[in-house]
Amino acid sequence: MGAVNTITVPPPFAHGGPQGPDDALLDFSVNTNPLGPNPDLVRVWREAPLDGYPDPHYTRARQALAGLHGWDPDGVVVAVGASELLHRIARAFVRSGQTVHALGAPFGEFAHGVALQGGALRILPRQMTLGAVAAPADGLLYLSNPHNPTGHWLDPHSLADWPGLLVLDEAYLPFMEAPVALPMRPRLIRVLSPGKAHGLLGMRLAYALTTPEIAFRLRAFQPAWAIPSSLAAVLGALPDQQGFVARTLPTVRAWARSLAQALGATWSGLHFFTIEVGDAAVVARRLRERGIRVRDCASFGYPHLVRIATRRPEENAQLIAAWHSI
Repeated sequence: MGAVNTITVPPPFAHGGPQGPDDALLDFSVNTNPLGPNPDLVRVWREAPLDGYPDPHYTRARQALAGLHGWDPDGVVVAVGASELLHRIARAFVRSGQTVHALGAPFGEFAHGVALQGGALRILPRQMTLGAVAAPADGLLYLSNPHNPTGHWLDPHSLADWPGLLVLDEAYLPFMEAPVALPMRPRLIRVLSPGKAHGLLGMRLAYALTTPEIAFRLRAFQPAWAIPSSLAAVLGALPDQQGFVARTLPTVRAWARSLAQALGATWSGLHFFTIEVGDAAVVARRLRERGIRVRDCASFGYPHLVRIATRRPEENAQLIAAWHSI
């Protein structure tokens, strides 16, 4: 027998949320809209036809999303969750031995995708002047904006000096009171995952806005019929569902602000915030013993921080009581 090629597979990244089928903790570790799920999108999901293959090009969904953003349908890429899309971006644009830059700690699935490609991730300070970075013309820069887990937001126009491919993970942009998006330009990929704003994490809603040339390459890494019909139907219905976001998110921000004040934290302006606790692992463990989960931020490189996302006021009261008890 010939030699078998082997690759080094990095371990999966740590995430918040349930850790098993019987996990019943009161969960403040997941950044979603606690006033969800959006009932109209649940109805669209349930009523989608399932007796045939979906359109392999997902034309209606891409046209609808393009109309929502005033963009070219050929520059829209649909996906099953931002994690899948970020892995696809890494497969398409990261080569072995390449240094990939990130402003602040990246979402773990992007870091995992870079590692699987044999790339090296260099994390830069969020406030860094990009003109000072010696980056090749084909360099890739990733940032979540607003940043997870800190909530820090950068004016996207300050990124104009980056010469290479810019990947903007805008998962939490809808939660800002006055969101600002970077206008489309060459060598830009905007990654959007609206399931968080609609309280529908389990639907795995995601899509990217980019140039038609980059979109063509990303679609080449997607198997045929990769998006189920129900998911495609919901993506196509999103433009008519912006009222749900406008109605619910001001309330969610108000709840988060009150919760931050009760815990002695600085509010981020979003539905989540971080608190400096010294040893995040110890605090997270002590809260788990009381039936509550918060996000230990050690996997982001912040072992002194926990991240907390608001739930409804009656649930927030349980966290406040447990927090002060420890």
